[in-house]
Amino acid sequence: MKRLIALLLCFIVASPVFAKNETDKNEFSITYGQITVPQAAYVLGGVFGAMFSLGHFSFEDAHFIGGVGVEYVHYVNDWLGFGGAVLCDYVTANAVNVAKDGTKTPNGKFNLGIVSAMPAVKFAWYNREHVGLYSKLAAGAGFTFTNQSSDTKDNFAFAFQATLIGMDFGGDTFRGFAELGIGMQGLVNAGVRWFF
Repeated sequence: MKRLIALLLCFIVASPVFAKNETDKNEFSITYGQITVPQAAYVLGGVFGAMFSLGHFSFEDAHFIGGVGVEYVHYVNDWLGFGGAVLCDYVTANAVNVAKDGTKTPNGKFNLGIVSAMPAVKFAWYNREHVGLYSKLAAGAGFTFTNQSSDTKDNFAFAFQATLIGMDFGGDTFRGFAELGIGMQGLVNAGVRWFF
C-alpha cells in the first residue's frame, strides 16, 4: 500500500514532466454516476430508521436515477485546470410501517432530490494524444428538495467530489471517460468529453 501511495505522489509531483506539451484549453463533459453521496445517505438512513424503530418502519421499492450533470474545465497550463460542475440526483421510495406480525401498511411516498453546483480543480498528471489520467477536487453547495417538508430553511447542504483517479480515452476532440471517487458525482462516474 505504501508503494502505491508513493507511486501516486511521484506522478502528481512530476505532473509537468508527464503532461502533454500542447493541451486544448477547455473541456465540456456530460457525466453520469452511481453510488453517490445522496444514495449512500438514503441507504444509511433506511438502515438506521429500521434499527431505531426496531424494524417497524422501512422504505421499499427505491429507485435512484444517479448523478446526472455537466462539467466545464479551463486549463491554465498543461496540467492544472479550474472549472465547475452542476448536477442533479434523485431518489424515490415507498415508506411503510411494519406491524409486529409483519403486515406492511403504506405510509406515503418519499422523494429526495439534490441539485449541486461545485467549483472544481483538476490535475492532469498524464496526458497524451489518445489517453489521459487525472485527479479532481470539487466543493460547493447542494440544494435539497423533498416531498416531506415545505420548509426551505435547512435545504442547503455541503456538496463535494473527490476523484482519486480518472481516465479519458479517444481522439483529440471527443473522448469518453471513467472516474473512481467519492461524492456527488458518484463512486463510479462516466461520460463523454469535448475538448475545444
